[in-house]
Amino acid sequence: MTQPHNYEQMAAELDELAAVPTEVLADWVTARGRCLWETTFGEPPEWTGKEEPDRELARQLCAGCPVRLECLEFELRLGGAQTVGVWGALNTDDRRALHKLWSSRSRADLTQLPDEEGDQR
Repeated sequence: MTQPHNYEQMAAELDELAAVPTEVLADWVTARGRCLWETTFGEPPEWTGKEEPDRELARQLCAGCPVRLECLEFELRLGGAQTVGVWGALNTDDRRALHKLWSSRSRADLTQLPDEEGDQR
């Protein structure tokens, strides 16, 4: 079985994507998402029965994906509390639990954080 997720840490990791426009996230995910390439051009992973099917699929399919965080941010924005399926290496239940924390963060303030040079984003 998988270890419990640290949703607070995950929400904090997503903070850096708060200023990225949704359209840009969509482009990144569709162009670079491992799931799109694997299921289109290769065989999807097989279920081993060791974990709940969607958690196992999320773990296997999203392992090593270069846009996992972007995918997760994208789905939290679009799917909200009603999110379903596998996105950003999380299944429906895990993403809904994360959404509660993610949406409670002051996302508007995060888009105005200074960048590395001290300029506002």
